[in-house]
Amino acid sequence: MSHLKERKEKICLNCNADLHGRYCHVCGQENLEPKETVWHLVQHFFNDITHFDGKFFATVRYLLRKPGFLSLEYMAGKRASYLNPIRMYVFTSAIFFIILFSLRGTKGILDEHVDKQGLAELQQQKTRLETKLAKADQDDKEDLQRRLSKVNLQITSVKRVYGDSTRRKFDDDELSLAVVENMKDSLQQYDLPKEVRERLNRKVKDNKEEENYGFFGLNPGRYKSVEDYDSAQAKMPADFRDAWLERVTMRKLIHLTMAYHEDKKAFKEHFKENILHSFPKILFVTLPIFALILNILYFRHKQYYYVNHGIFTIHVYCATFILLLLYILVQKLADAVNVQWFSIVCMLIMIAIWFYIMIYLYKAMRGFYKQGRFKTFVKYFITCFISFIVNIILFVLFILISVVSLG
Repeated sequence: MSHLKERKEKICLNCNADLHGRYCHVCGQENLEPKETVWHLVQHFFNDITHFDGKFFATVRYLLRKPGFLSLEYMAGKRASYLNPIRMYVFTSAIFFIILFSLRGTKGILDEHVDKQGLAELQQQKTRLETKLAKADQDDKEDLQRRLSKVNLQITSVKRVYGDSTRRKFDDDELSLAVVENMKDSLQQYDLPKEVRERLNRKVKDNKEEENYGFFGLNPGRYKSVEDYDSAQAKMPADFRDAWLERVTMRKLIHLTMAYHEDKKAFKEHFKENILHSFPKILFVTLPIFALILNILYFRHKQYYYVNHGIFTIHVYCATFILLLLYILVQKLADAVNVQWFSIVCMLIMIAIWFYIMIYLYKAMRGFYKQGRFKTFVKYFITCFISFIVNIILFVLFILISVVSLG
């Protein structure tokens, strides 16, 4: 009910019907003075989104403390006292992913900036050091000479490993790997300990594998262009050619390799962003599938329709969003305070939240379907297993979609 003053006139402003109370019996509009203040608009905003008249908090309290109770209430027709499940799903999922993406973005902003250098920047750095070395005092020459030798070694290594005309940018770790790969043969001549040689070879191998990255066993790095790949396929016997899906994927990967060949990390970052922003879509797609699994498992219970399973699923998803949000906020709070005893308390709270997330579905199934512990546990296990398989399949499909959408 609004806090605005009720009109003395008993005619509805919306449909002109005669009124016999505070609300119109025809259209349902409340008979209030039409003049509003800014504060009333703010109240309307929050009330319309979340029903912050006590309904939202009451719904959340029952949702977390009595799993399955809200679904039973909805099924029994007791709906006016609680927030609508669809509205609650939209609100909780939106808040969860907005905060999740915001925290991830903030972390990225606060992270230390990593400078990258190419051959041009290294050459400029070399020129500056040579100029400083020519004008430096005797005390500074040793340090400048050491830095100049390091830059010369980096330039030589980059040219030898990547070619004289490469335009790729390197961070410090990538420059170190280039130096290691360049000096590998020379270093092997020395009597290095076995574990050092193995670590050296592993570093070089990992670096090469990163340069020639593949996707689901497909390696586009050996083809210079899509035409080169199509020509190679045409020369093969029909039985040895790639299948249709492999051809489509390989052509896209070759295109991406050509587009990102100067910066493999840019491809990885864009790819990870696409995958991360696919999670809301994956969860939305799994919602009706999850309800269908429950519908099959409880097919003998004729009092439950598919819609009832769907409402139950929405409530489970909403509770999961809220609990995960609490987990993330507690984790961020522990990182911000950075006091040992406080971190221990936060860690215990996070463990408790995670444990409750794991058992929430079981308790909700017990509360809603009213079956025994053993039957509920078996169906809980089956539901989790099938949902896991479905999520893996959807995740793979969204990976393919993410790859196609890049470039």
